[in-house]
Amino acid sequence: HYHALQTKVEKQFKGGLNFLATYTWSKAMSDAGDLLNGGADNVGYRAPSVPGFGIQKDYGLANFDIRNVFHFSGGYELPFGKGKHFLSQASGWTNQVVGGWSTQFIVTLQGGQPITLACSSATANGNGNGINCGALLTGEALKLGLHDATDSKGLKHLSWFGNAGAFTQPCVLGSNPPAPAGCVDLTGNDALGGLTQVPGPGFHRMDFSIFKDFPIKERFRLQFRSEIFNIFNHPNFNAPGFGGNGVVAISGAVDFKNSNFGFIGSTRDAPNDPRQIQFALKFYY
Repeated sequence: HYHALQTKVEKQFKGGLNFLATYTWSKAMSDAGDLLNGGADNVGYRAPSVPGFGIQKDYGLANFDIRNVFHFSGGYELPFGKGKHFLSQASGWTNQVVGGWSTQFIVTLQGGQPITLACSSATANGNGNGINCGALLTGEALKLGLHDATDSKGLKHLSWFGNAGAFTQPCVLGSNPPAPAGCVDLTGNDALGGLTQVPGPGFHRMDFSIFKDFPIKERFRLQFRSEIFNIFNHPNFNAPGFGGNGVVAISGAVDFKNSNFGFIGSTRDAPNDPRQIQFALKFYY
């Protein structure tokens, strides 16, 4: 199931100023996972004949669900040079230096994809560990956001989740008969229901460019461009446990019984995440 609100505002002003803003609020629900799950082990078998298990317990936020997405872009012809507001009478080399400059930018702000926390051990005899770990200690938070955390060796890591002890695994099923065995009431816990999912790190980026046209003849022009990607050098992190981009995943980062729980090991587009600047000279005809 997918529902969304999509908005768009576009405006052009006098003097060569324009902008476009779009915002999407959406929610996608599914009972099937995919590779965008951020490294969680979502491979447990379904047990449709057992109360509390089966396909209905797989239903939750789709792994590609991103709740909020905002894009803002625009351009501006700088008011310098012949026929512009400033130095409007410029000619010759003066106009070649100060005239014909324009800028463009694009800003992307979006939330993170949901991370499904798999159980630390099997919840049914012989089955995998991809079933819901469905309770949270009352008063605890599912996540803290980006923060420093220390592992068992005293080393500092960037982490996303909060207290690993806040999560509780559900009962284990017996093999014959297939009924809950050794269950303990989850006193002092809030039942989460469905999949235990936490929104992962978001994505924030701004790209900027400045360029100048050099008219040659009516049909020809030369353009110099300078483009800056990720101008503020803002890092965008993968979800905990997610490797990719040549970076080794941190084992146990989505297992709340592991000492590496919540640790982040890579950025989204390594090694292309840091600010990059490129120059180009283009000939138009």
